[in-house]
Amino acid sequence: MPPVIFADPGLLVPAGIQPAIDTLRSGGLIAGPTQTFYGLMAAADQPRALERLAALKGREGSKPLLLLLDGPERVPVYARETSASAARLIQAFWPGPLTLLFQAVEGLHPALAGPDGRVGLRVEGLPLVRTLVRALGRAVTGTSANPAGRPPAETADEVLAYFGEGVDAILDGGPRPGPLPSTLIDVALDPPRLLRPGAVFTSRIQAVLPELKT
Repeated sequence: MPPVIFADPGLLVPAGIQPAIDTLRSGGLIAGPTQTFYGLMAAADQPRALERLAALKGREGSKPLLLLLDGPERVPVYARETSASAARLIQAFWPGPLTLLFQAVEGLHPALAGPDGRVGLRVEGLPLVRTLVRALGRAVTGTSANPAGRPPAETADEVLAYFGEGVDAILDGGPRPGPLPSTLIDVALDPPRLLRPGAVFTSRIQAVLPELKT
């Protein structure tokens, strides 16, 4: 059974989650809470961990693993450019449950940049995750913690039931609210296109970005 690290979702200092940070830095795989569901987390610069995650989840190879950031200043590490439309969405909805697809920088692992060269980025709304990423110094994956085709885990116990020893540690931040995933928008297109409705309602997005294609 993987160790379970109990953590306040509002955590602003990394001391209490240092074992999780060390696990990610050494190429391990953890599960932890996000603003919506529990996610499977690997450091963006650990190729073996990314491949292990994709195999564990049974994810289709064409679906890139989204990345969670601690702030918008980290976007240029992973995305080629930020359009004016993307900047408006970032200003209005980050941190929060809005994932934006950008054109990826060269050299990203194929698990992060899909066949079309897009990378999904989000500044996570949960302070615990932003603290983790800031302490680690790089993005972590945030794909939902569930085998392909199963409902996303909303508790640490559900993660354990799904994956058991498949993860190296579990950050337990209490039950997550669900039931909607993050909203997904492709901002590499002009105008941007809504790919998946979710926790940020379309009407709110259209108030900021009337040209959004749905």
